[in-house]
Amino acid sequence: MPLEAEIYRSKDKLSIGKELKVRLERNEENSNSAPLLQNTGNSKKNPDLSFSLTAAQTLLWFRKAQSLIEEQMEEIAGQANERGEINPKKLPPKSESLLKLYLDNQENWQEVCLVAKRNEMDGSAMTYALNRPMAFRLTENLAQLVLFGSHSAMSDGRVPVSQTNRYSKFLRAFEKSCAVYVGGPDKQEKQAVMIHGISGLEGAEEISPGTGIYIGGLDDAVEGVLEGLYQPLDFRFFVGCHKYQDGDLDVAIYSNKYQPIACARALALKQCIQLPKPLWHEVMEMCGGELREVSRLELMKRDDIQE
Repeated sequence: MPLEAEIYRSKDKLSIGKELKVRLERNEENSNSAPLLQNTGNSKKNPDLSFSLTAAQTLLWFRKAQSLIEEQMEEIAGQANERGEINPKKLPPKSESLLKLYLDNQENWQEVCLVAKRNEMDGSAMTYALNRPMAFRLTENLAQLVLFGSHSAMSDGRVPVSQTNRYSKFLRAFEKSCAVYVGGPDKQEKQAVMIHGISGLEGAEEISPGTGIYIGGLDDAVEGVLEGLYQPLDFRFFVGCHKYQDGDLDVAIYSNKYQPIACARALALKQCIQLPKPLWHEVMEMCGGELREVSRLELMKRDDIQE
């Protein structure tokens, strides 16, 4: 979620959120009590009331949060020494809290993550960022990274003799077209994880019953591509993931860093190749309501995308 939304949704928990709440309450006290829309009886000229109220309310808190962030970041920047360094421990609690939120938000900007594993007993979970493309063509080094991981690939670039045939087949199957993504900051040294929508591959497992989304089955996939049964872009490879322990994913959601939504197979398997609209915005618009309005406001920040 955008930083503005994270702060607004945490207006009763965080110090910076409480400051936003005060500003919003002050705005309500000073605003005109007249309704935003008046019904003239002509439904063709009047937009849907609930939609208009949602848009107006979202615009209000989003702009207020945006102004608050800009003010606070200017104050934080003013604390920098002659080398441009900032000591977070010397910042006021509100500014220190915002700086942490800001840096974390920059790291995970507009991520759309697929929750592939979740254990309610121990609170562990694993997600893959679906919209962080890394490459769409294989090189020999990238093929080794995907197939064996960074630790397993030999430093001199040589493939282990026992894996030569497997590596050769993988390269032939995917060298012209291979969708590789950065799944997250954790386990990047491990071999890539393959996600797809093809049932029946040997070694593949469905992430959850009925989703039609599968993990694994690489060797069978390679054979299928070489035989012409599948296309290379039927598969997505993820280097790294987000790994959570002790309920950290639940904490991230409770803290409003992420918005959980029902899994959509078509979106989870969509390749992020020259999409007319970024995947994050597509998902937000499909959710509708406030999330759709947040997406529109975020689009207004960008000059490279026309709605």
